[in-house]
Amino acid sequence: MTMRAFDPHVTIHTKRLLLRYMEEADTHDIFQNINHDPEVLRFFIDKYVEKEEDMTLGRTIAYCLEAKRYLFAIVLKETGETIGMLLECSTPTDVFPNVEIGFAIGKPHWNQGYVTEAVQAVVPFLFKQGVHRITASHIVENEASGKVMRKCGMAYQGRHDEEVFYHGTYHDLDWYYLLAPTHPDNH
Repeated sequence: MTMRAFDPHVTIHTKRLLLRYMEEADTHDIFQNINHDPEVLRFFIDKYVEKEEDMTLGRTIAYCLEAKRYLFAIVLKETGETIGMLLECSTPTDVFPNVEIGFAIGKPHWNQGYVTEAVQAVVPFLFKQGVHRITASHIVENEASGKVMRKCGMAYQGRHDEEVFYHGTYHDLDWYYLLAPTHPDNH
C-alpha cells in the first residue's frame, strides 16, 4: 500500500463547519478559545499563554507542515470564527499507516456537537488518504472527549495508567480506536 499524498490545501465542509489547514491568521481565535483558557487547557495538553503576542501558532503550523500532519482549524461557517482545532498527533507511514488524532474547542462552544461533527468529517478523509487505524485518547477525568470518541464509532481499547505527566502530576489515559472499513481501494 502506498501512503497518501499530503495536501495542506484540503477543505472539508460539514453542515455547520469548515475544516481547513490552520493559518497564522487564526492566532487570535486560538488564543481566545484555547491557549488563554485554563478550563480548556485542563485536559488539552498545550501551554497557557498570557498574552496573544506570545502565541507560537506559526511554529506549530510549520512543524506540522514539515511532518506532513494535518492541523485543521474548526471554523464556524456562520461567523467565520475559528473555534477549535483537530490535529494529527502522529504521521502515518507505509509501515505504520496509523494516526492519533487530538482536538480542542473553546468553552463557549462546548456541548454543541461541533467536535463530533468535525471528527465524523475528518475520519473518512483520513481513511481515503490510506490511513488504516485512527486512535485517540483522553485524560480519564475528561469524559466529554470520551463521549465524542464513542459517538464517532471508536471502540474502547483500554486504560493506560499514568501515561502523561501534565500540570505536575501523572494522569491515566483512556484509549479508543477505529479501523478503516474494508474496501478494495483501501488495500
